Amino acid sequence: MSGWQDPRDPQPTEPELPRWIFLHALRVTLGRASVWLTHFGLFAALAAAAAAPWFGFYDTAFAHRYEPGANVLELNETVRVDLNHARAAFEAGSRVWVGVLSFVAMLVGAFTAGGWLQLFLEHSKGESVRRFFYGGARFFFRFVRVILMTLFVLQLLAWLVYGKPWDWLVLDKILELPKPELAELTSEAVARRTVFWQDGVYLLLFALVLSWADLTRTRIAVQGHKSVVWAGLCCVATIVLHPIQVLRPLLLLLIAEGLVLAGAWLATDALQASLGPDSGKGTVLALYAVGLVVLAWRTVIRGARYCACVLVTRDVVRPLSRPDPWRRSIGGPGGPRYPIDGDEYGVAL
Repeated sequence: MSGWQDPRDPQPTEPELPRWIFLHALRVTLGRASVWLTHFGLFAALAAAAAAPWFGFYDTAFAHRYEPGANVLELNETVRVDLNHARAAFEAGSRVWVGVLSFVAMLVGAFTAGGWLQLFLEHSKGESVRRFFYGGARFFFRFVRVILMTLFVLQLLAWLVYGKPWDWLVLDKILELPKPELAELTSEAVARRTVFWQDGVYLLLFALVLSWADLTRTRIAVQGHKSVVWAGLCCVATIVLHPIQVLRPLLLLLIAEGLVLAGAWLATDALQASLGPDSGKGTVLALYAVGLVVLAWRTVIRGARYCACVLVTRDVVRPLSRPDPWRRSIGGPGGPRYPIDGDEYGVAL
């Protein structure tokens, strides 16, 4: 008996789109505790590697030289003068190391993006961490190209907002200044307002580009695109045609992230205000814990963004005519996939 299935037969349908996509994405991501803890551990290790040299520098500089507890809240003038040259030399030497770690962090971001998308697109269960690493390796080089494309777009936008185009449009044409320079403005308030709008426009465009990059990665994973430029152009069209449906879940996730960051800022401010010569290690550990909570929450938000991108992409993007590689199937990570409801490739059982 053959397990062949006519391709014209109805295929298994995807689950209905949740009413609140961002809440569903958060719930699903939080349920993948082993995965987001792995993601969190990777970035925590990078943060520790960046902070360790500075900790060693100050530990050596303060050893047996200053009164204990005298510089808990801030460095006094004496310390600033004593450490001025040494700190400047150490900072100059650490720039290369920090730059390398920043580049590694971008590569880790590309890897974890592939891992999250592999989990959210597959229908199989179990071995989440193993499938996470498989997905990271599977899409890594394409997602690195997405990073390069994103950096190019951000650089172009920075030139448009902070370069000659802004000076020509805003300072010359709109404000009609004799010279396209802020110094030509007669009011400092107008100058501050102009810079505020300039920074606000770039911030909005920056957030939009990051959302576009996430959607581009998702489209590459969903439809198997090899060209990141073509996938990016398709996502531009998707955002233009469905702006609210596509961007609303990402905006709500950004608000959820911002609320936790605001709470962490208030907690950090209160803990720092309680620091003093008599403060114990508990306050310092509490500050450290707040930082870890923030990093963990941002990791969860990162995974939830990809979950939301998968849901909205499958809802608004028309599927390809070729067989869907992510249809309901079983099989080990990295190995062949076997459809649950028959064999669409006509292999005899």
